[in-house]
Amino acid sequence: MQAQLDLFSNHLPEKTRCCDEFDVDNKVRLLKNAIKKRYIQPNDFNSMQWLIFDIDRPICPDSIRNDYLVPDPTLFVSNPKNGHAHLFYLLKTAVHKNAHSSQKAIQFAAAIEFGLATKLGADKGYVGLLAKNALHADWRVLHTVPQAYELHELAESVDTTILNTPLKERLNYGLSRNCSLFDEVSKWAYRAIRQGFPNYEQWYRAVLSRTEMLNQQLEKPMEYNEYKHIAKSIAKWTHGKFSKQGFAQWQSNNGKRSGEARAKQNEDKRIQARLLRQKGLKIQAIADDLSVNKSTVSRWLK
Repeated sequence: MQAQLDLFSNHLPEKTRCCDEFDVDNKVRLLKNAIKKRYIQPNDFNSMQWLIFDIDRPICPDSIRNDYLVPDPTLFVSNPKNGHAHLFYLLKTAVHKNAHSSQKAIQFAAAIEFGLATKLGADKGYVGLLAKNALHADWRVLHTVPQAYELHELAESVDTTILNTPLKERLNYGLSRNCSLFDEVSKWAYRAIRQGFPNYEQWYRAVLSRTEMLNQQLEKPMEYNEYKHIAKSIAKWTHGKFSKQGFAQWQSNNGKRSGEARAKQNEDKRIQARLLRQKGLKIQAIADDLSVNKSTVSRWLK
């Protein structure tokens, strides 16, 4: 049991949101103080080290693998009064959520998160921020396998049909909200900044305002600190790349890197094709999903 608790305590942010009651003392504290609270935010706003699922019914660890055919969670933190639980999956490689991150990686993680939640029957209304603190005496930590996972390892247990669910159909769950909001604000920012090239503070306020507006259109809007990080990330990246000088340099660099970018994109698609093939998809279905020719997929799979 100590191995699970060590994994948990060693993979928490130095400062994080925490509370004993959601609507009373919910604020950011130093980790040494946060671990004394009943609820804690295991992921920081810029990255995801843990996938967390909220199970609002009695459940036991053995049923995760045997009944739901899902890998054992790294941590199983249960409410001893009703048997409800939070399941924690530690990722070997954290998924970063900023303008410099791979959006394909974020989208892949979001699809896996949604797929696992679907298989487990987890609460789709859970926003994935505050979770039961495994170090607090109010909760019971039950025995599981103390291990971390790569995303592709978790993907193996997710049905292909679920993994390929369009973003718009899982818009309001977990990382999918981040993907959607990031994409929409980014598209607006790329167009808007070239109309005037404002100073950074003006630009940040404009991006934040746009992010707030789009966030309110979500069925389950994000908290201020969460969408503020998305806005700040986009504002910093676009302001650096799309100043008058930066935009010219960006165009030049893009031209030089286009060949390398195409090669990397093809390699990413080749890997996706092999994963989809392992899950039983036919070559034509893979080609349609990746927007390439059937002959290209056949060549990748040789």
